[in-house]
Amino acid sequence: MKILFQDSIKSSLKRNLINFGFHYDFKPTVGQMKFGDFKRLTPISDVFGYDRGGPIDRYYIENFLTNNAECIQGRCLEIGDNEYTMRFGGDKVLRSDILHVHERNPQATIIGDISDLPQVEDDSFDCIILTQTLHLIYDFKKALQSTIRILKPGGFLLLTVPGITPIAKDEWGESWYWSFTSRAMQKIMEAVCPQGKTEVENFGNVFSASSFLYGLGWQELTHEQLDYQDPDFQVVVTVKVQKL
Repeated sequence: MKILFQDSIKSSLKRNLINFGFHYDFKPTVGQMKFGDFKRLTPISDVFGYDRGGPIDRYYIENFLTNNAECIQGRCLEIGDNEYTMRFGGDKVLRSDILHVHERNPQATIIGDISDLPQVEDDSFDCIILTQTLHLIYDFKKALQSTIRILKPGGFLLLTVPGITPIAKDEWGESWYWSFTSRAMQKIMEAVCPQGKTEVENFGNVFSASSFLYGLGWQELTHEQLDYQDPDFQVVVTVKVQKL
């Protein structure tokens, strides 16, 4: 009993240090773990944290696009809408095309499946933004081959895919096939675009991954908690490819 009491006191002291930003390697002894608001069987938000300030994965995605904004120029293609094209490309964008699989999207300038676009000529785009889309395509390699085909030599593909993630509860969840790792994306891109210049990165850590699964918004975490990178807990994988 005395040993258990001492362990409890030690855990409490170390936990207080964490609250002040110290002792991040603290591991509670067995039986002393305090789960707090995470002790639940359902997420706090089931819409990825959109209702709590914005999804954690979007923090990583938008940082990636910010860091590669110089690539978003000329004639650009984006899936679904052109929000990222215009936000990060600005006046460098000469023409912005939007690809959508359904005609019901009034913004779409190209209707079709990214896996099969015979109506789009080879070497058409200076930049293609393909964020959080590949996991919804069963034959994702075919989609990537098509994407590389319509990209101009010297042009850039800016791609993001989910790693550790909840699955959508809406219509997209019905076609949610994949999650990826940085190692997988490196191998995939080497096969699909062997002559390209490819940079693969991963973002996330055990805390941001857990928070994302529970549906917290990114503004509920500090930049220090978000920016710490641990390749064992990949929330988002980013790929930058220049077609040579």
